Amino acid sequence: MARKFLDDTHTEIAAGALPRVELPTAEGEVAGREHDLAIARQNVLQKESVLKDAITRTPDPEIESAEIVTLDRLEVPEKDDLPPLRELVASALKKRPDVAVSQFRLQTQAMALPGTENPLLPNLILQAQTYNRGASGTAQFQPNPYFVGGYGTALKQIFQRDFPNEAASLGLSIPLRNRQPQGDYGIDQLQFRQAQVSAQRNKDQIVVDVSNQVSALRQSRAKYQAARETRELNEKVLADERKKFSYGIATFNDIKVDQRTLVTAQLAELAALSAYTHARVSLDQVLGESLEKNNISFEDGLSGRVSTESRLP
Repeated sequence: MARKFLDDTHTEIAAGALPRVELPTAEGEVAGREHDLAIARQNVLQKESVLKDAITRTPDPEIESAEIVTLDRLEVPEKDDLPPLRELVASALKKRPDVAVSQFRLQTQAMALPGTENPLLPNLILQAQTYNRGASGTAQFQPNPYFVGGYGTALKQIFQRDFPNEAASLGLSIPLRNRQPQGDYGIDQLQFRQAQVSAQRNKDQIVVDVSNQVSALRQSRAKYQAARETRELNEKVLADERKKFSYGIATFNDIKVDQRTLVTAQLAELAALSAYTHARVSLDQVLGESLEKNNISFEDGLSGRVSTESRLP
Protein backbone atom coordinates (compact mmCIF):
# COMPACT_ATOMS: atom_id res chain seq x y z
CA MET A 1 0.00 0.00 0.00
CA ALA A 2 2.89 2.39 0.71
CA ARG A 3 4.42 1.71 -2.68
CA LYS A 4 1.04 2.21 -4.35
CA PHE A 5 0.75 5.47 -2.46
CA LEU A 6 4.22 6.53 -3.73
CA ASP A 7 3.37 5.63 -7.33
CA ASP A 8 0.09 7.52 -7.14
CA THR A 9 1.89 10.49 -5.62
CA HIS A 10 4.32 10.55 -8.57
CA THR A 11 1.36 10.40 -10.93
CA GLU A 12 -0.47 13.20 -9.15
CA ILE A 13 2.67 15.38 -9.12
CA ALA A 14 3.26 14.72 -12.83
CA ALA A 15 -0.36 15.71 -13.56
CA GLY A 16 -0.02 18.86 -11.46
CA ALA A 17 -2.65 17.78 -8.95
CA LEU A 18 -0.18 17.69 -6.03
CA PRO A 19 2.87 19.81 -5.18
CA ARG A 20 6.32 18.17 -5.05
CA VAL A 21 6.47 18.75 -1.28
CA GLU A 22 4.17 15.73 -0.89
CA LEU A 23 6.81 13.40 -2.39
CA PRO A 24 9.07 13.12 0.72
CA THR A 25 6.04 12.09 2.76
CA ALA A 26 5.27 9.22 0.40
CA GLU A 27 8.92 8.19 0.23
CA GLY A 28 9.20 8.27 4.02
CA GLU A 29 6.11 6.07 4.23
CA VAL A 30 7.76 3.47 1.96
CA ALA A 31 11.02 3.60 3.92
CA GLY A 32 9.20 3.11 7.22
CA ARG A 33 7.26 0.13 5.94
CA GLU A 34 10.43 -1.44 4.45
CA HIS A 35 12.06 -1.06 7.86
CA ASP A 36 9.10 -2.82 9.50
CA LEU A 37 9.31 -5.57 6.89
CA ALA A 38 13.02 -6.10 7.57
CA ILE A 39 12.33 -6.42 11.32
CA ALA A 40 9.51 -8.88 10.65
CA ARG A 41 11.76 -11.03 8.45
CA GLN A 42 14.46 -11.02 11.11
CA ASN A 43 11.90 -12.16 13.69
CA VAL A 44 10.91 -15.01 11.38
CA LEU A 45 14.55 -16.11 11.08
CA GLN A 46 14.90 -16.07 14.87
CA LYS A 47 11.79 -18.21 15.27
CA GLU A 48 13.18 -20.61 12.65
CA SER A 49 16.36 -21.00 14.73
CA VAL A 50 14.35 -21.72 17.86
CA LEU A 51 12.24 -24.32 16.04
CA LYS A 52 15.28 -25.99 14.46
CA ASP A 53 16.95 -26.21 17.85
CA ALA A 54 13.83 -27.86 19.27
CA ILE A 55 13.50 -30.56 16.59
CA THR A 56 17.19 -31.48 16.17
CA ARG A 57 19.70 -33.06 18.54
CA THR A 58 22.84 -33.16 16.38
CA PRO A 59 24.30 -30.42 14.13
CA ASP A 60 23.12 -30.74 10.54
CA PRO A 61 24.29 -28.23 7.90
CA GLU A 62 21.32 -28.99 5.66
CA ILE A 63 18.83 -28.22 8.41
CA GLU A 64 20.73 -25.09 9.41
CA SER A 65 20.54 -23.73 5.86
CA ALA A 66 16.97 -24.89 5.19
CA GLU A 67 14.03 -22.52 5.26
CA ILE A 68 10.98 -23.43 7.30
CA VAL A 69 7.73 -22.79 5.46
CA THR A 70 4.69 -22.77 7.70
CA LEU A 71 1.69 -24.49 6.17
CA ASP A 72 -0.78 -24.43 9.05
CA ARG A 73 -2.94 -21.36 9.47
CA LEU A 74 -4.20 -19.90 12.69
CA GLU A 75 -7.94 -20.31 12.78
CA VAL A 76 -10.63 -19.55 15.30
CA PRO A 77 -13.43 -22.15 15.33
CA GLU A 78 -17.04 -21.10 15.36
CA LYS A 79 -17.47 -22.50 18.87
CA ASP A 80 -15.03 -23.67 21.50
CA ASP A 81 -17.45 -26.30 22.88
CA LEU A 82 -15.81 -26.33 26.31
CA PRO A 83 -17.31 -28.71 28.88
CA PRO A 84 -18.18 -27.46 32.38
CA LEU A 85 -15.36 -26.41 34.68
CA ARG A 86 -15.70 -29.49 36.90
CA GLU A 87 -15.20 -31.80 33.93
CA LEU A 88 -12.18 -29.82 32.76
CA VAL A 89 -10.59 -30.00 36.21
CA ALA A 90 -11.29 -33.75 36.44
CA SER A 91 -9.72 -34.23 33.02
CA ALA A 92 -6.65 -32.22 34.05
CA LEU A 93 -6.21 -34.24 37.26
CA LYS A 94 -6.41 -37.43 35.21
CA LYS A 95 -4.11 -36.49 32.33
CA ARG A 96 -1.45 -34.23 33.82
CA PRO A 97 1.79 -36.11 34.56
CA ASP A 98 2.76 -33.91 37.51
CA VAL A 99 -0.39 -35.03 39.34
CA ALA A 100 0.54 -38.68 38.79
CA VAL A 101 4.10 -38.02 40.02
CA SER A 102 2.71 -36.34 43.13
CA GLN A 103 0.48 -39.34 43.84
CA PHE A 104 3.39 -41.76 43.42
CA ARG A 105 5.47 -39.66 45.80
CA LEU A 106 2.70 -39.77 48.40
CA GLN A 107 2.37 -43.54 48.06
CA THR A 108 6.12 -44.01 48.43
CA GLN A 109 6.27 -41.92 51.59
CA ALA A 110 3.20 -43.68 53.00
CA MET A 111 4.90 -47.04 52.50
CA ALA A 112 8.04 -45.77 54.22
CA LEU A 113 6.20 -44.67 57.38
CA PRO A 114 5.78 -48.16 58.92
CA GLY A 115 9.53 -48.73 58.61
CA THR A 116 10.31 -45.85 60.97
CA GLU A 117 7.31 -46.53 63.22
CA ASN A 118 8.17 -50.16 64.04
CA PRO A 119 11.24 -49.37 66.25
CA LEU A 120 8.96 -47.29 68.51
CA LEU A 121 6.51 -50.13 69.17
CA PRO A 122 6.87 -52.77 71.93
CA ASN A 123 8.44 -56.03 70.79
CA LEU A 124 6.67 -59.20 71.93
CA ILE A 125 8.28 -62.57 71.18
CA LEU A 126 6.38 -65.81 71.76
CA GLN A 127 8.09 -69.14 71.20
CA ALA A 128 6.48 -72.58 71.44
CA GLN A 129 8.04 -75.97 70.78
CA THR A 130 6.70 -79.49 70.83
CA TYR A 131 8.29 -82.80 69.82
CA ASN A 132 7.83 -86.50 70.48
CA ARG A 133 10.23 -89.25 71.51
CA GLY A 134 10.40 -92.99 71.24
CA ALA A 135 11.65 -94.88 74.34
CA SER A 136 11.87 -98.51 73.18
CA GLY A 137 14.99 -100.67 72.97
CA THR A 138 16.70 -103.84 74.27
CA ALA A 139 18.23 -104.55 77.67
CA GLN A 140 19.89 -107.51 79.49
CA PHE A 141 17.62 -107.31 82.51
CA GLN A 142 13.86 -107.79 82.49
CA PRO A 143 12.37 -104.37 81.54
CA ASN A 144 8.82 -103.14 81.25
CA PRO A 145 7.27 -104.77 78.19
CA TYR A 146 6.07 -101.39 76.97
CA PHE A 147 9.67 -100.27 76.43
CA VAL A 148 10.78 -103.43 74.67
CA GLY A 149 10.95 -103.24 70.87
CA GLY A 150 12.92 -102.14 67.92
CA TYR A 151 12.85 -99.19 65.53
CA GLY A 152 9.26 -99.83 64.53
CA THR A 153 8.11 -99.72 68.16
CA ALA A 154 9.91 -96.39 68.62
CA LEU A 155 8.18 -94.91 65.56
CA LYS A 156 4.84 -96.15 66.89
CA GLN A 157 5.47 -94.40 70.21
CA ILE A 158 6.38 -91.20 68.37
CA PHE A 159 3.22 -91.09 66.25
CA GLN A 160 1.04 -92.03 69.24
CA ARG A 161 2.61 -89.20 71.25
CA ASP A 162 3.39 -91.54 74.12
CA PHE A 163 6.22 -89.32 75.35
CA PRO A 164 5.41 -85.73 74.24
CA ASN A 165 7.73 -82.84 75.11
CA GLU A 166 6.47 -79.24 75.05
CA ALA A 167 8.12 -75.92 75.83
CA ALA A 168 7.03 -72.28 75.57
CA SER A 169 8.61 -68.88 76.26
CA LEU A 170 7.36 -65.30 76.19
CA GLY A 171 9.49 -62.17 75.92
CA LEU A 172 8.40 -58.51 75.94
CA SER A 173 10.68 -55.61 75.00
CA ILE A 174 9.49 -52.02 75.45
CA PRO A 175 11.77 -49.25 74.09
CA LEU A 176 12.23 -46.28 76.45
CA ARG A 177 13.62 -42.89 75.45
CA ASN A 178 14.48 -44.16 72.00
CA ARG A 179 15.42 -40.76 70.62
CA GLN A 180 16.90 -41.76 67.26
CA PRO A 181 13.84 -43.72 66.02
CA GLN A 182 11.59 -40.97 67.41
CA GLY A 183 13.49 -38.37 65.40
CA ASP A 184 13.34 -40.47 62.22
CA TYR A 185 9.63 -41.07 62.69
CA GLY A 186 8.97 -37.37 63.28
CA ILE A 187 10.91 -36.40 60.16
CA ASP A 188 9.02 -38.93 58.02
CA GLN A 189 5.69 -37.78 59.41
CA LEU A 190 6.56 -34.14 58.69
CA GLN A 191 7.68 -34.93 55.15
CA PHE A 192 4.53 -36.94 54.52
CA ARG A 193 2.31 -34.10 55.76
CA GLN A 194 4.24 -31.63 53.64
CA ALA A 195 3.77 -33.85 50.60
CA GLN A 196 0.03 -34.01 51.31
CA VAL A 197 -0.19 -30.24 51.64
CA SER A 198 1.86 -29.76 48.47
CA ALA A 199 -0.32 -32.19 46.53
CA GLN A 200 -3.49 -30.45 47.68
CA ARG A 201 -1.98 -27.07 46.85
CA ASN A 202 -1.14 -28.30 43.36
CA LYS A 203 -4.71 -29.51 42.87
CA ASP A 204 -6.10 -26.17 44.05
CA GLN A 205 -3.70 -24.37 41.71
CA ILE A 206 -4.86 -26.55 38.81
CA VAL A 207 -8.45 -25.49 39.49
CA VAL A 208 -7.38 -21.82 39.48
CA ASP A 209 -5.26 -22.25 36.33
CA VAL A 210 -8.03 -24.01 34.41
CA SER A 211 -10.55 -21.35 35.42
CA ASN A 212 -8.16 -18.54 34.44
CA GLN A 213 -7.31 -20.11 31.08
CA VAL A 214 -10.98 -20.67 30.26
CA SER A 215 -11.68 -17.02 31.03
CA ALA A 216 -8.65 -15.93 28.98
CA LEU A 217 -9.85 -18.04 26.05
CA ARG A 218 -13.31 -16.50 26.14
CA GLN A 219 -11.91 -12.99 26.44
CA SER A 220 -9.49 -13.55 23.55
CA ARG A 221 -12.36 -14.85 21.41
CA ALA A 222 -14.43 -11.74 22.17
CA LYS A 223 -11.45 -9.49 21.34
CA TYR A 224 -10.86 -11.33 18.09
CA GLN A 225 -14.49 -11.01 17.06
CA ALA A 226 -14.40 -7.28 17.82
CA ALA A 227 -11.15 -6.86 15.87
CA ARG A 228 -12.54 -8.78 12.91
CA GLU A 229 -15.68 -6.67 12.83
CA THR A 230 -13.55 -3.52 13.02
CA ARG A 231 -11.42 -4.70 10.10
CA GLU A 232 -14.50 -5.50 8.00
CA LEU A 233 -15.94 -2.08 8.78
CA ASN A 234 -12.70 -0.36 7.76
CA GLU A 235 -12.69 -2.31 4.50
CA LYS A 236 -16.16 -0.99 3.71
CA VAL A 237 -15.11 2.54 4.63
CA LEU A 238 -12.08 2.32 2.32
CA ALA A 239 -14.19 0.94 -0.52
CA ASP A 240 -16.68 3.79 -0.12
CA GLU A 241 -13.83 6.32 0.02
CA ARG A 242 -12.42 4.97 -3.24
CA LYS A 243 -15.82 5.35 -4.89
CA LYS A 244 -15.98 8.93 -3.67
CA PHE A 245 -12.46 9.52 -5.01
CA SER A 246 -13.46 8.14 -8.42
CA TYR A 247 -16.35 10.61 -8.43
CA GLY A 248 -14.05 13.45 -7.42
CA ILE A 249 -15.64 13.92 -4.02
CA ALA A 250 -12.83 12.58 -1.78
CA THR A 251 -9.15 13.47 -1.85
CA PHE A 252 -6.14 11.20 -2.09
CA ASN A 253 -5.17 12.02 1.49
CA ASP A 254 -8.54 10.69 2.64
CA ILE A 255 -7.79 7.37 0.92
CA LYS A 256 -4.32 7.31 2.50
CA VAL A 257 -5.77 7.83 5.96
CA ASP A 258 -8.36 5.09 5.41
CA GLN A 259 -5.68 2.71 4.14
CA ARG A 260 -3.57 3.28 7.24
CA THR A 261 -6.60 2.75 9.42
CA LEU A 262 -7.32 -0.52 7.62
CA VAL A 263 -3.72 -1.72 8.05
CA THR A 264 -3.92 -0.89 11.75
CA ALA A 265 -7.17 -2.87 12.01
CA GLN A 266 -5.58 -5.82 10.17
CA LEU A 267 -2.63 -5.81 12.55
CA ALA A 268 -5.00 -5.67 15.50
CA GLU A 269 -6.93 -8.64 14.10
CA LEU A 270 -3.72 -10.63 13.69
CA ALA A 271 -2.68 -9.76 17.24
CA ALA A 272 -6.08 -10.87 18.54
CA LEU A 273 -5.82 -14.10 16.52
CA SER A 274 -2.37 -14.75 17.97
CA ALA A 275 -3.66 -14.05 21.49
CA TYR A 276 -6.51 -16.50 20.99
CA THR A 277 -4.11 -19.18 19.73
CA HIS A 278 -1.82 -18.67 22.71
CA ALA A 279 -4.81 -18.91 25.05
CA ARG A 280 -5.89 -22.16 23.38
CA VAL A 281 -2.38 -23.61 23.66
CA SER A 282 -2.14 -22.56 27.31
CA LEU A 283 -5.48 -24.21 28.08
CA ASP A 284 -4.34 -27.44 26.41
CA GLN A 285 -1.15 -27.29 28.47
CA VAL A 286 -3.04 -26.78 31.74
CA LEU A 287 -5.38 -29.66 30.87
CA GLY A 288 -2.47 -31.93 29.96
CA GLU A 289 -3.72 -32.35 26.39
CA SER A 290 -0.86 -30.77 24.43
CA LEU A 291 0.39 -34.07 23.01
CA GLU A 292 -3.13 -35.31 22.32
CA LYS A 293 -4.18 -32.12 20.51
CA ASN A 294 -1.07 -32.22 18.32
CA ASN A 295 -1.34 -35.97 17.58
CA ILE A 296 1.95 -36.75 19.34
CA SER A 297 2.29 -40.22 20.86
CA PHE A 298 4.50 -40.77 23.90
CA GLU A 299 5.04 -44.37 22.81
CA ASP A 300 6.35 -43.18 19.44
CA GLY A 301 8.82 -40.97 21.24
CA LEU A 302 10.12 -43.86 23.32
CA SER A 303 10.42 -46.20 20.35
CA GLY A 304 11.82 -43.58 18.01
CA ARG A 305 9.31 -44.46 15.30
CA VAL A 306 6.35 -42.38 14.17
CA SER A 307 3.32 -44.58 13.51
CA THR A 308 1.06 -41.86 12.08
CA GLU A 309 1.66 -40.49 8.61
CA SER A 310 2.48 -36.80 8.36
CA ARG A 311 0.24 -35.11 5.81
CA LEU A 312 0.34 -31.62 4.45
CA PRO A 313 -2.68 -29.49 5.35
